[in-house]
Amino acid sequence: MKVLILRPAELLSETIRRFREEGFDAYGCPFIKLIYTDFDVPEHDFAIVTSQNAARVLRERGVRLKRVIAIGKKTAELIEAEEVLLPSKFDSETLYEEFAEMLRGKRVVAFRSNAGSEAVKRLSEVADFREIQVYRIEKLQGEEQRREVEKVREGFYDAIVFSSSMIARSLLELCDEKCLEALENVFVVAIGPPTAKVLAEKGIRAEIPEEYTFDGVIELLKSKKM
Repeated sequence: MKVLILRPAELLSETIRRFREEGFDAYGCPFIKLIYTDFDVPEHDFAIVTSQNAARVLRERGVRLKRVIAIGKKTAELIEAEEVLLPSKFDSETLYEEFAEMLRGKRVVAFRSNAGSEAVKRLSEVADFREIQVYRIEKLQGEEQRREVEKVREGFYDAIVFSSSMIARSLLELCDEKCLEALENVFVVAIGPPTAKVLAEKGIRAEIPEEYTFDGVIELLKSKKM
């Protein structure tokens, strides 16, 4: 099975290697770039870390936190903290639903990108909430990305994995009608509901893994492997 994995460049080679070890003919292309910013760490009772990228930046800058809520097992592994909690599903909506009451009245800081889900911001309704942007996301739509879109149009891939809603938007903006039609004949995977929603707006049905991780994606693809 030829699988195109869409992830930021910083994480792509490791992911491709993992998929190849699992027997997939894996390819990759970054449709976004990450631009890291300067930031301060304010006083807080709880920290929220929403991605591996944010966790890696905190680790590289020697930031050690106390009580953390992390989205994703890989994110949790990268965090230097006394305690790390995880929502039952690795998305912002679940985090809000399961931890809003715990965070009520607390000082909460969220380390994330400029393109994160609005669900985390809803914590401002119950907590003294502050958002810290540790990186910005910008779309990549250059020659490398256009070549990948052309391969999609030609039906080169059996499956495509979209790892964020911004990545989905970036690719879709380069797609013409023939490309969109080709996506209807590919096994499309969205790593979570927000990404699937973006694809659905263009009429593209995406499967979502039971666990919103690349381990979950691999299990899903194995179940469909031809």
